[in-house]
Amino acid sequence: MIYDNFGRPIKNLRVSVTRRCNLNCFYCHREGDDSRNNIEMSKDEIARIVGVCAGSGIRKVKITGGEPLLREDIPEIIGGISNIDGIGDISLTTNATLDADWNKLRMQGLDRINISLDSLDPDTYSELTNSPAGIEKVISNIEKASRLFPLVKLNVLVLKGVNDLEIPDMIEFSSKYGIVLQLIELLKTNDDAIFSKYFYDLSGVEKGLNENADKVITRKMHNRKKYILGKKEVEVIRPTHNTEFCVNCNRMRITADGKFKPCLMRNDNLVDFLTPMRAGATDDELEKLFVDAVNRREPYFSF
Repeated sequence: MIYDNFGRPIKNLRVSVTRRCNLNCFYCHREGDDSRNNIEMSKDEIARIVGVCAGSGIRKVKITGGEPLLREDIPEIIGGISNIDGIGDISLTTNATLDADWNKLRMQGLDRINISLDSLDPDTYSELTNSPAGIEKVISNIEKASRLFPLVKLNVLVLKGVNDLEIPDMIEFSSKYGIVLQLIELLKTNDDAIFSKYFYDLSGVEKGLNENADKVITRKMHNRKKYILGKKEVEVIRPTHNTEFCVNCNRMRITADGKFKPCLMRNDNLVDFLTPMRAGATDDELEKLFVDAVNRREPYFSF
């Protein structure tokens, strides 16, 4: 196991396999990646770097984008990662607007899925995503995924004046399919106008959940609470200026163009590994780059 300079073990790897997306949500932070090139790692390059990281203690991998299902080789990417010794959990985050062979992804080694859906109203959904993609496809994929995977989470970014009144409906909807609802606060990035207009404080919602929950489970990472209300499961994610969000962070991120990204909120401490990899770097040399990236980690919200 490898630790950063603040004593945090690095167990999770969040791998962006593409910047491409078929939606255009105005609030998207693009995994904190502000570069504009079209470089993408091949499936073999992804498997190789995950293998190098697994040798240093990485145990969980989340595949992200952009929209990962735009990669036609996503089953092979998942299969390559699942064959790596030490990797015990593979998840994928998706907008679920595309056709996917969920059973094939499950057979290749995908363990669980996070699906983003910020509104149950077709018009609101269309406005949020700036796309003609229909909500019907998303709901159909939620239904299919819930039958195949032991854990499906529904990601809902709560926006003031847009979908904040839909929270009760989202709780009922997720319960209907036996999936976990994640209510997420808007992350404060460089766009102050979007944040000031749409940020919705979930503290009141969380207080109500806490008062009515049959059981409250605290996850160590981010000190996140899961509220159990009968058959309903709701998590609340509050990242903005939250020291607890950083203190137990055990993630390393990988950008689509092959860089280690120690922190979602920073782009001044990335470590390029794809260029050396394509120039013939050994696994030992790549591991040293990973260690370098780990040593660059520090809590963003320190006070």
